[in-house]
Amino acid sequence: DFYPLVTGVDDFGRNVPRHPNLKQPDWMGSRIGRAGARLCKGWLRRRVLDSIDLVHPTYYDLTEGYELSDFKCPMVTTVHDLIHARFPSQADNAARIAREQRESVLRAERVVCVSESTKRDLLEFIPEAAGKTEVIYHGVSFSANGANDGTDLFESPTFLYVGGRWGYKNFYLLLRAFAKAVSVAPRIKLIVAGYPFTGDDRWEIHFLGLTDKVKSVVFPEEAALQELYRKSVALLYPSRYEGFGIPALEAMACGTIPVTANTTSLPEVVGDAGIMLDPTDEDAWAECMVKLSQSFPGRTQMLERGRKRVKQFTWAECARRHLEIYRRLT
Repeated sequence: DFYPLVTGVDDFGRNVPRHPNLKQPDWMGSRIGRAGARLCKGWLRRRVLDSIDLVHPTYYDLTEGYELSDFKCPMVTTVHDLIHARFPSQADNAARIAREQRESVLRAERVVCVSESTKRDLLEFIPEAAGKTEVIYHGVSFSANGANDGTDLFESPTFLYVGGRWGYKNFYLLLRAFAKAVSVAPRIKLIVAGYPFTGDDRWEIHFLGLTDKVKSVVFPEEAALQELYRKSVALLYPSRYEGFGIPALEAMACGTIPVTANTTSLPEVVGDAGIMLDPTDEDAWAECMVKLSQSFPGRTQMLERGRKRVKQFTWAECARRHLEIYRRLT
């Protein structure tokens, strides 16, 4: 049996999983734990280090003052993407994070990659990882049911965008393509779920004449996000680079067609259950939106393929594969 010990969080808030077997160091939050960095780096930290058989950091920069060299037990690390190496000018602290990523990969006995695409990128940038990588796909938290039956979906066709909107996410290309589609199909709308609009976003939307067509929903709760998927004719996901691409899975689970770029990991996720387009071709994206704004032959079959495909990506299988690695190393 495994009894995970979690460090680096102040409390088990709503974003941290709860489970009877999920423990924190017993000094976390106590008077001794707040006594200062010197005590933390002394015998209290040694107690934690001596109690563990395997370490799996959630990211490359360790918390609680630990260093990679502190851990004498086997280590597993996960590589979600190589964005900081691939797009250093578009990511904050890119050089530091790329360096920490490399150090973590070199130290680890096993490296989990979340897609074959990520594995290829890893071996391109850190070829020393060859021979110790393993691809384990993410799962999806939404159950594949409760899809919209489509009866009123096309009265006011709504598209959905989910996630960040920085450079490589290709959001402004999507806005330009959407503006072209609106000129042909004026009833369509776009909902953008995630971060609030920036000033630049609002200006771009204004200059494209889309102020009444594009709505922001800031960080919706999970139930609200599922409802947004179900009420949308399609997810629009033109990102030029993804380590995995969970929104595409979420769309399929909720009975929504994922329209994604045809690059990096997205073909692995979408398969034949969605539409993939060149992320540089505005006209192709616009034409696709116009087509999807009304029911079309094959739509029902595509949605059914999505419901079947999403069942191949489960958190239970992800956990099982991780446990296999842990058992081999301990």
